[in-house]
Amino acid sequence: MRRPMIVMLLVTAVFFSAVFGWKAFSGYQMGQSMQNMQMPPVTVSTANVTASSWTPEIAAVGSLRAERGVDVTAQAAGQIVALHFESGDTVAAGDLLVQQYTADDLARLEGLVAAAELAERNVARAEELRAKKLISELDVDSRNTELRVARAAEAELRLSIDKRAIRAPFSGRLGLRKVDIGQYIEPGDAITRLESTDVMYMDFPVPQRRFGDLSLGQSVAVSVDAWPEERFAGVIAAIEPQVERDTRNVRVRAEIDNRDGRLVPGMFARADVQLPTRQEVLTLPQSAIVYSPYGDAVYVVVEGAPDEGGVASTTVANTFVVTGSTRGDQVAIESGLQEGMTVVTAGQQKLRNGVRVDINNAVPVGNDPNPTPENN
Repeated sequence: MRRPMIVMLLVTAVFFSAVFGWKAFSGYQMGQSMQNMQMPPVTVSTANVTASSWTPEIAAVGSLRAERGVDVTAQAAGQIVALHFESGDTVAAGDLLVQQYTADDLARLEGLVAAAELAERNVARAEELRAKKLISELDVDSRNTELRVARAAEAELRLSIDKRAIRAPFSGRLGLRKVDIGQYIEPGDAITRLESTDVMYMDFPVPQRRFGDLSLGQSVAVSVDAWPEERFAGVIAAIEPQVERDTRNVRVRAEIDNRDGRLVPGMFARADVQLPTRQEVLTLPQSAIVYSPYGDAVYVVVEGAPDEGGVASTTVANTFVVTGSTRGDQVAIESGLQEGMTVVTAGQQKLRNGVRVDINNAVPVGNDPNPTPENN
């Protein structure tokens, strides 16, 4: 009994050893085949690293404001009896906008004018009588004082009447009308907004380390979302003489010609302060950069040696770079690449070091420093 059992166990062991051995041999052969099999190349787009001459700029953001802008308000309480403007009108300095009720004051003014005229005649008579030594100097002084009091009362009432004729303090464009005829308004109540927009100001911050690059009259290119294809020309009109303690920035004011009226107060704007020097930089399309927490990188195309069939193998190498400022579709490369190198601009998500690539540049990648948006 024991001998047949031993024989059976040995046969079973030999059988399973053969099975496992065959499996291991098959896996080894398959691994060798896979190792020798090359993955198909990845199709990518490429661009060359080129040298460009850029005008250095300081980029900043801010809001536009008019050269002059005020809320037109009432100076005195009163009822509106006439309106001489409509919303959005263009007016000149001194144009009458609103007339308040003044009938009572005009009636009082007639009495004060008559009192002033009588006081003038009394002074003239007093002068004649003094020449004849019929009245004293005290009487003459009293008549002159009465005249001054009468004229002051008349002038005060005229000023009160003038306050109820609300005029444009300067030339410009009016906003929405906020009052109606018959409405009673108090001092300080807003009537409309008046903006002089022929010249626009843009106030923006610049880091204190760039303070030495700023000067009055320096060119500034301003862009706004409403006109994305435009760059409005301006100049630095003023520089704050101190650094803000909280931000360590310097406030700068740019002056922009806006006689065509396309810019309006309150617009968000971007400013590029153009420095007087030019610099040579290496540039790439921004799409070539692979951004990651470990650093910015690009895939450089590497041409390998030809194989036995005379066909060269094109692969890629992951290379870290230091990027600089941007212009439109382009980005400046401060270090990591050399002029003339070819880098991948599309298809990076499928790449790793040493992967073979097939270059197809049938669809060009944006590489314009001043791109123009397509019309929608």
